[in-house]
Amino acid sequence: MSRLATSCAAILVTAAVTVGTPGIGMARADTPAAEPCTRYTAILAPGTWETHPDADPTIPVGLLRPIGDGLQRQFGSDITVLYAPYAASAFDQGLTYAQSLGTLEARLREMVSGLCAKTRVMLAGYSQGADGVGDFATEIGNGEGPITPDRVVGVGLVADPHRDPRTALPLGTPQPGHGIAGIRTQDFGALTDRVRTMCADGDLYCSLNAVASPFLSALGQVVVGNPDAIASVIPPGTDPGPIFAQAIKVGAGWSATASNIPAILTKLTGLQGLIEAGNIPAAHQIASDLNAALTPLVQAAAGVDLPLVASVIRAAGGVDPTGWTAAASVLADALTQIDIVRIAANVGRVEESLFRAADALARDNALAAAAELVNLTPAGLDLAGSVVGPFTSAIRSDLRASARTLISLGDPDSVNNLLEMTRQGVDLANFYASKAHVDYGDDTDLLLDFLGSQAVS
Repeated sequence: MSRLATSCAAILVTAAVTVGTPGIGMARADTPAAEPCTRYTAILAPGTWETHPDADPTIPVGLLRPIGDGLQRQFGSDITVLYAPYAASAFDQGLTYAQSLGTLEARLREMVSGLCAKTRVMLAGYSQGADGVGDFATEIGNGEGPITPDRVVGVGLVADPHRDPRTALPLGTPQPGHGIAGIRTQDFGALTDRVRTMCADGDLYCSLNAVASPFLSALGQVVVGNPDAIASVIPPGTDPGPIFAQAIKVGAGWSATASNIPAILTKLTGLQGLIEAGNIPAAHQIASDLNAALTPLVQAAAGVDLPLVASVIRAAGGVDPTGWTAAASVLADALTQIDIVRIAANVGRVEESLFRAADALARDNALAAAAELVNLTPAGLDLAGSVVGPFTSAIRSDLRASARTLISLGDPDSVNNLLEMTRQGVDLANFYASKAHVDYGDDTDLLLDFLGSQAVS
């Protein structure tokens, strides 16, 4: 997963829970049944992009390679170490993430089912691999797997997107929060005392605080934790990295605009009347205020696939108990139904014309002021038609209700001043730029020690 540090897609879409088409990525005929019946068998699941469906399971790969090499040194001929081959993709290679994870889950069942009856099993996974191994361990621990819990020596989950500090003990320094995909609906059952998780400091993938970052948490749960919600929204082959960045951008723009929405609608409605009445000073002040108030919308819409992002935010609203994301989704939907570029251009034209008209009046040039107003009327009418109509007809009272929700949740100043959304965006950007998700270094020795000690205990 070395590409993860530079790709948003790899960070935030490596953990879907839905089982995809079992046949995908099962082309190799190699199975563990062909291996000798050693005392132990370690099955390690690499992370996104660290393997592929046709990879040789006996060749060490990825971040877990030191674990496999260490186990081989410790147990020699008493252990068989295998690396689960699977799609290991994240909305690329023509697969949805759910399908990618499905290939891992199917491969784990195949590999374990093909083991000889006497071998005892060690399981470990990293990132997307940890997601699949963790789900597989819950099945085994709750009596739903292909082998009984007593055959499992130990389970190690590195950077698990479903990490739940309440269901598994940590290796290394305990981290706050939980996995970005939320927590599993089941614990590890009979395997609870044999499961350990590892999460590096700063790895939001496994230590996101949903209370502090509700918007980011909701997006993560939908995209990496509940792909059914967006299966028809994000097509295979789509790079989800920009989607997260754009969703943060839209959410930030709306949070900055929320408290001003009622006033924006009122001013937009009254602007044309002031222009027609020739009240230039009042109209100029309103146009100036509108220009400032609409700026976050213009910035939010710039370079954004609004229909797609609105759909993702709408889906995320269903898993955010605070209601913040649901409110933001109403506003995002509204943004898809207005031509924000035309609005910005018209507001700018109105403000400039009114400025020139006001300046003409100040110089006692009534004719020049009147000429500006005549030229202004079409822009003002177009502004009303492009903004007021779509705003009011498309979302009716939902807009005002959502605005009230946004400015009433948490600290109003944080929402109104864009501080909260900006912080979440900065946290995410810093995470992308860091190596927190890939730089586990010597920490993996803790997992190696754990699995080794479990085997000899």
